[in-house]
Amino acid sequence: MQSLDMADDDLITELHDSIILRNLSTVELKRFARICEVHAYGPGERIVEQGAVGPDLDLILRGSVDIVLRGAEARDIVVNTVKAGDVIGEAAIFMDEPRTASAVCRENCLVAAVSRDRLFPYCDANPKAGLKIFIYVIYSLLKRLGTTSRDLAAEKESSVTSEELDRLSKYFPKSLEDMFNK
Repeated sequence: MQSLDMADDDLITELHDSIILRNLSTVELKRFARICEVHAYGPGERIVEQGAVGPDLDLILRGSVDIVLRGAEARDIVVNTVKAGDVIGEAAIFMDEPRTASAVCRENCLVAAVSRDRLFPYCDANPKAGLKIFIYVIYSLLKRLGTTSRDLAAEKESSVTSEELDRLSKYFPKSLEDMFNK
């Protein structure tokens, strides 16, 4: 990761394309740009690490990022990909809890990070902008919860129940000896 200084006008142009900020006025957007830290990441670099605690909301300005979960065998599993205009870390601005996934850059990425310590005072000073931002954050979290619930339901549906195993067991030999003696 490399921290960058970006001209205000350039940063405002980049931020305007972020879904979370699209409805902000020019004045609100200029004020928001002042609370951002801009970082450049290369392919394979991690913006956030699963299990780490961090207070930042990250706006992907350029590039695309894989959302990766560490599987049971400590293997990374890509569960989603986000692109320029998307946001990661919505839950992190509310609580100091370990991140539920890692965010790994697929390509060169430009990211605007906003810490909780900067975002909340901004929202206090700009309540209309704060409302617009938090409406998106809540929508995003609810959408992610709905997707996760549907994924869990599909996984449970595709799992074999113990009752089904019991019913199927009558078709299989009880032992190797039974299998070869028939």
